[in-house]
Amino acid sequence: MRVIHIIPSAFDYFNDIRAQAFALLEELHKLGVENEAVTLQYGATGKTLKESVRQSAPSVHSYLGDFNMDSVIKSFADFDIVHLHCPFFGGAGKILRWKKLNPNIPLVITYHRAVRILDVVSLFMKLYNAYYLPKFFKLADSASQFNPEESQQSIAADTLLVYNRF
Repeated sequence: MRVIHIIPSAFDYFNDIRAQAFALLEELHKLGVENEAVTLQYGATGKTLKESVRQSAPSVHSYLGDFNMDSVIKSFADFDIVHLHCPFFGGAGKILRWKKLNPNIPLVITYHRAVRILDVVSLFMKLYNAYYLPKFFKLADSASQFNPEESQQSIAADTLLVYNRF
């Protein structure tokens, strides 16, 4: 089984989520799942981040930092499952369009936590997720909460139920 993971990594707002996601990839690898990872970020992927990923998830076959979202979405057809880690920042409209056009490829969502308001950029990220996440939850084939206690305080509390359509 091949799974592509879309992991938030915009600036330093999602370091904890990125670490949790790559730890999950390692556990999936132990179960025989082939994982690829793409991070949603802005700007070049730094050497420190690449080394951190290499150490935390050595089994990841490829890790793309800078990428063209259109080419990544085209590559979804090469995978059995697309796994989106939330919240995130970037590419939502294109991923939603892809899922509507490809209902046969499962979309799995893991909601890790709410966006923490630290500055104006994080406020924009929170609004972005408030708009897009309910749409993703409705289209997902499977969705789960990484930390249900924290999720009670978030957009997920009203829209996300742990469910599976597989």
